[in-house]
Amino acid sequence: MKIFKKLIILGALLLLNSCGEASKKYIRTPLDKIVTTYMDTQNYSVILKDMDFNKDTNKYLHKYKIILEEKVNTTASLEDDFTVKLTDWEEVSVITFEEYQKDLGMTVLSKKDGVLDKKSVPAGYNSHVGNSKYGGWQQQSNGSSFWVYYLQYRFMSSLFYGSSHRYFRNDYDYYRTNHYGKSNYYGRTNTFGTSTYKNTNASWNSKSQTFKNNVRSNVKKSSSALKSRGYQSSRSYSNSRQTSRNSNRYSNSGSSRSRSGGFGK
Repeated sequence: MKIFKKLIILGALLLLNSCGEASKKYIRTPLDKIVTTYMDTQNYSVILKDMDFNKDTNKYLHKYKIILEEKVNTTASLEDDFTVKLTDWEEVSVITFEEYQKDLGMTVLSKKDGVLDKKSVPAGYNSHVGNSKYGGWQQQSNGSSFWVYYLQYRFMSSLFYGSSHRYFRNDYDYYRTNHYGKSNYYGRTNTFGTSTYKNTNASWNSKSQTFKNNVRSNVKKSSSALKSRGYQSSRSYSNSRQTSRNSNRYSNSGSSRSRSGGFGK
């Protein structure tokens, strides 16, 4: 009799969980549109260039920097193989704003050799920094090393944080060992992202601390309310699908391959 009761309870829990999964509503983001737009581009990076909240319209906003790697022709300069596009302000849901509020200046979407990755990492980490094709590690007198692009690729520093910014090898090695393909990475001591990235041109960084604190507080409340009604971002949808696939086909990869041109559909 006890076993029978346990089976009934287990069945009820499984049914509730199944119903909960089915009732989830996924909110698409501007990043999903970018994935679809550049479906045939095999290599690119998308940086969260700016973010803001418009009190007059009550809208949460993102602006992105898209770096496309496309071979134009064999005689063109190396710089011509990279196309940089800046988007207009794009409205995002409060859930999406909350998920990316730490990621200003970070790569939030990348595609390398046709493989998509929605992990947030320091700009350039996904396929350029640490790649011997583009540069190497230069050792300092104190024993630490930082990334230096080869002369022909020096222009690449302007695509990310700028030539005055240094990527140190100990930070990068820690990322490759502990976070690559697994989770977001903000540096061993949180040296990357919104709280430390000093972009003087970013609207968000020009706001007062009071304004930003109020926005974060409202975001937390509004996001929680939406999630309680079953809403999630398409980033969560992508990660849940990726986890499922990794258990059988992609157990050795932290990214998801795009075959239909998008995720979060």
